[in-house]
Amino acid sequence: MSKRIAILLTVGLVGCTETPGVYPSLALRPIESRSDAEPEVVTPVAAPDPELDKKIAAIGAKLSASEAAFAASAATAENAARSPAAQAVGSNEWVRAESALADLDSLRVDTLGAVTDLDQLTSERGVAGDPPYPTLEDARAKAQAQLEAQQTKIAAIKAILGEK
Repeated sequence: MSKRIAILLTVGLVGCTETPGVYPSLALRPIESRSDAEPEVVTPVAAPDPELDKKIAAIGAKLSASEAAFAASAATAENAARSPAAQAVGSNEWVRAESALADLDSLRVDTLGAVTDLDQLTSERGVAGDPPYPTLEDARAKAQAQLEAQQTKIAAIKAILGEK
């Protein structure tokens, strides 16, 4: 029986050995030949969109009208706020200055509406998977700058009246 065990062990051990002279390949494996560099991203160019250009132009016209009206009302509000009588809360000049500030807020809301409209157009393009539209982005930046300037002007006039 021990001879049988010895033969089985010998046969089993022979199966665990490799053929002499055969070694693992040192050639590159597929994973080793791939590139780890970041892929080049191609930015798609937006095709001209006449319908979108018309919408942007209409919103731009509203912004221009709003800015002109705001500038005129801001001058009136600032003059009223700088009046010595406007420093007395409840005086006629104070009421006039506050009324002018309310008009400015209304005009600022018009500008905010235009910014929102431009944001909506941008969002619609994103949902559709369209690339950014430079004219739309420029109009949005201009509208946002106009809104911020209006907010700054309103805050300055309120500061003249001693408000926060």
